[in-house]
Amino acid sequence: MITLFKNGMVWEEDHFCRKDIAVEAERITMTGTAPEGFVCDRTFDVEGKYLVPGVIDCHAHVTMVGGDHHMAVFFQENTAELTMEGVINCERMVSHGITTARDCGGKYMETLAIRDFIRKGKIKGPRLLCSGTPLKVVGGHEPGFDITGPIEARKAVRQFLFEGVDFIKAMVTGGLGKAGEDPGAVELELNELAAMVSEAAKHGKKVACHCHSRAGMEILLKAGAASIEHATYLDPEINEQIIRQGVYVVPTFTPYEIAAASEVGCGIVPDAIFASRAMIGDKRKRFKEAYDQGVLIAFGRDSGGFFMDQGEFADEMLYMEHAGMTRKDIIKSATEHAARLLGIWGETGSLEEGKCADILFLNSNPLENLAAYRNDLQEVCANGTLILNKLG
Repeated sequence: MITLFKNGMVWEEDHFCRKDIAVEAERITMTGTAPEGFVCDRTFDVEGKYLVPGVIDCHAHVTMVGGDHHMAVFFQENTAELTMEGVINCERMVSHGITTARDCGGKYMETLAIRDFIRKGKIKGPRLLCSGTPLKVVGGHEPGFDITGPIEARKAVRQFLFEGVDFIKAMVTGGLGKAGEDPGAVELELNELAAMVSEAAKHGKKVACHCHSRAGMEILLKAGAASIEHATYLDPEINEQIIRQGVYVVPTFTPYEIAAASEVGCGIVPDAIFASRAMIGDKRKRFKEAYDQGVLIAFGRDSGGFFMDQGEFADEMLYMEHAGMTRKDIIKSATEHAARLLGIWGETGSLEEGKCADILFLNSNPLENLAAYRNDLQEVCANGTLILNKLG
């Protein structure tokens, strides 16, 4: 079936221009102006609508449930329960416009089954790239699979790749998951992380690193990791190293903004509230410095965290804007830059001929207000399939 979308304002690199887009099966087959007599099976006139690539979330946890004790619930639920949570969350994500998500860790490997059922078309959801679960030290930031030493690290990567993961997630520093935890404390040793990166690279896979501190960033840069998740304590010197190596920063403001704005007694671990309040101003400032220097930014929410809605992503965009990033570059972070980090730029991230038809139809211009992604989303086309069926 060939579908023609006529007269839309289509995103092109960093601006909008009027175009037609034709979609056949899951691919975009034509962009520009449809010739007279263009043969198609159905036509939608989308004049007045803004067509942008589907959002790519580089840091998701699709089997987490949000709420005040999201980690406690996560650990209490069994694999079957987590899988069902993930199915529900993935359908919510794609219906809100997230057409690709990099899952940065389930309890173990439950996300791989969800990924495969989405690929088979049996359930609705975004294109998923899955890490299975993170690799971490004994007693380190949760969740994860425990390793000690480079031999165990390499063995774990081999096992995970055998089970079918798309990338490796490593927990380099502490976080905000439990009482008494220091988000800046380095947990993985350089030789452990280097073994992970080396083994993953043999198979063409990347390593994403949970990391807050400068000391942790030095380790992951030496090891050759692909991305820094959270990246709270950036500084101009480390930014230069990040730029030289082409490493991406995935800032994930949302859980820290939510925790910092929460009152003690709301259910969130008080240590997480106090730590978030102490770090959020610095995080915004250092993010802006890194962005101004030219650090590559890829979009990600850390979905499933404190009181987070798995479908809602516009808040993350607005937090990035509040920290000093332009709307144009925020859109690029959630499309082109995210696709390049994930190694899928040839498949998605832009509205070009030959790419997968991942298209969002907005009733207002996101360059004027990023809340358009939330308030004015009319339709989602994910891999060529209309999800909401609201175009007429």
